[in-house]
Amino acid sequence: MTGSSRDDALLAQLIRSGDRAALADLYDQYASVALATAFRVVADREMAEDLVHDTFVAVWQKIDRFDAGRGTLRSWLLAIVRNRGIDRLRATRPTMEVGIADERALLRTSGNPTADAALRNVSGAEVRAAMTQLPDEQRRAIELAYFEGRTYREIAELTGVPQGTANGRLRLALAKLREALRLGESAPLREGADER
Repeated sequence: MTGSSRDDALLAQLIRSGDRAALADLYDQYASVALATAFRVVADREMAEDLVHDTFVAVWQKIDRFDAGRGTLRSWLLAIVRNRGIDRLRATRPTMEVGIADERALLRTSGNPTADAALRNVSGAEVRAAMTQLPDEQRRAIELAYFEGRTYREIAELTGVPQGTANGRLRLALAKLREALRLGESAPLREGADER
């Protein structure tokens, strides 16, 4: 099966009817991408494997919640993996905010190194130079998050902007810093229409 909405609807219908072979087909199609998604969220192989298992059990038990009109079976399944991964992180690290878990997952999903790895490979002067190229509001978001340990919710409150804007500024700033540090230069960072 290819993952079209028609195939998804048929596969979901078969699973709803108790067809274990249909669940096995679904597993064969999406287990590897589900594992990769889980690992990007939790960064632990064993925990990621547990999440994938739990996700397919949830699909079996809650297939009635799938609506082919709202998206593909693949996207529904991966949303379950991601949400359960964030829930697992919350349970194991009670002080972690969802926004931080999202940010860590975002950093791991790109082809670029994580902020920690980037900082190990560059000098403080390079980071400072790259930081000076950020727009003021994005630089302030990075300073609050990484130097003061603030969550995006706290950043929103301190800067007087909506939480989505604070989170967006942080994500844009991280992407620009990754790019600048990857290029190994402090040349002006690209100004984009998506700046906040």
